[in-house]
This record gives sequence, C-alpha cells and structure tokens, in this order.
Amino acid sequence: MDKKIGWGLVIIGILLSISFSALLPIQKTDKTATHAVDLQVNEIDNENKSVAENEEKESDTSAQDKVWDTARNITVTGGQAVKAAETPASNNEAKNVASLPVSNNKPVAKDNKVDIPVSRSGQATDAYKYPKLSKVNGAFGQFRYRDIKDGRIEVDPQWIARNIVTIKLPGLNRNVQVHKDAAANFIQAFTYIKNGSANINGQQVPLLSLIKTMDGTFVTRHVNWNPSRGLSNHSWGTAIDINAANHFRNVNPSREPSDPNLILWEKAFKPAGFSWGNSYSDAMHYELIK
Repeated sequence: MDKKIGWGLVIIGILLSISFSALLPIQKTDKTATHAVDLQVNEIDNENKSVAENEEKESDTSAQDKVWDTARNITVTGGQAVKAAETPASNNEAKNVASLPVSNNKPVAKDNKVDIPVSRSGQATDAYKYPKLSKVNGAFGQFRYRDIKDGRIEVDPQWIARNIVTIKLPGLNRNVQVHKDAAANFIQAFTYIKNGSANINGQQVPLLSLIKTMDGTFVTRHVNWNPSRGLSNHSWGTAIDINAANHFRNVNPSREPSDPNLILWEKAFKPAGFSWGNSYSDAMHYELIK
C-alpha cells in the first residue's frame, strides 16, 4: 500500500513537472507577442505623428502660397490706393509685396519689382515758399512767386526751368534770357535791326547804331519796382527795354520823328509782333502780348 502511494506521488510529481515545463514556453510566447504588439503600436503612433507634422507643414506652406498680392491691381481715388481685384501671388511675389512702402497719400506702382512712386502732377511747386499766383499772361501762362525786397520777386524755379531760354540777339551779339515762346520774335526784331537802316536828317544810318543801351529782358519784378503795383511783363521774359536813360516818358511822333525808339518801333519791333509802351509813358519798353 505504501509503495502504491509512493509511486502515485512520484507519477503526480512527474506530471506536474511536465505541465510546468509546458507552461514556460507559452508564457514566453505571450510576452514576446505582447512586446511585438507594443512595438507595432509605437510605430503606428510615430507614423501618425509624422503624418500630422507633415500635414501641418503643408498647411503652413499652403497658407504662405495664398498670400494675396494687393499691389498688382490698384487705382488711385482721392489720394488713396484702392484695390481693384485680389489674385494669389507666388512666394517670391509675396516677399516683394511685403517690401513695398505703405502710404495713405503716396500710392505706389509696381513694375518689374521696382517701386515707382506715383505722381499726380509731376514735380509739384512748393506753395508755402511761393504763396502768390501771378495773372495769366496770355499764351505765356502764369507762375507762383514770392515778394522779396525793393519791388523784386522770386519766381518758382521750376517754371523758369520749363519756360525761360537763353538766346543771342543778332547784331548786338549779346546773350539774353527770354520766354521760349517769345524767342523767335526777339530774334526777328533784332535781325531787322541788324540788317536795317533809316534816313535821319538826310543821312542813311544803320538801325543798330540807334541802340545806345539794352536794359534788360527777363527781370522778375513789379512794375517800376513798386510792390504795390502789378507784375511787369519782364517777369515772363516777354519784354525788353532800350535806351532807358532818356525814354521813361512819352515820345511825340509829330514833334520827334527822328527819335531812335520811335524808329526802332516802326522798323523792327512792330513788324516782329511787339507792342510799344509809349502810350503809357514808357517809350523804352517793348513787349509781346499773345
């Protein structure tokens, strides 16, 4: 009996030992499988994170690509730059747009990546420095100016640059400044003087010999240098004074038929289109009126 019990215990021990041995590989297999599953999960998480990051980058790039180029189509209304339409711009164009200066009253035009300020009236006159506006002197226009002293004025230099030219007077061979639209008349008058002559007291004398002094063409001032009077036509470069010393007066043609300024008027300045200041006691003065 005791032997049977002993053998039974031995058999049970052997069976338990076999069962335990069989369970060990299963546990190891379970742990290996679990570890493999964890690795796969981690890989999936990493892939998801990578995908999410790529999507964010693509989203940022897309947003950059959609920067609106508002400088392409602008119109100017009341001094303001106004968008006419919005169109997507490339990254390079977006950088160029960002570099454009912003101004509420100086709209900017864009041409081949060069910023060109838009100007409405060319180079504007400084109205603070030249606060006064002259009359419109016929075809010779008007200008801005300021009074200085002793009846003199300072004319807007931009107007001078656009309108005043230097010519050489035929015969006298002197350079003078005149209005560009009066230049031909001055040259014509002095061509008559250079080539002409007059009979004075029975003698034929050249017209050029009648000019003792030439006393100015373009001189910016008031009439008679008096600030309370209007502007002289000399300020436009359309007048000339001849033989001033004895001719700030009226010449009587019937009494002074040989007066040099009367002869110059009849032989040269009148045919060239000038008027004469003799009617207002300024016989030295010849001017153009257009």
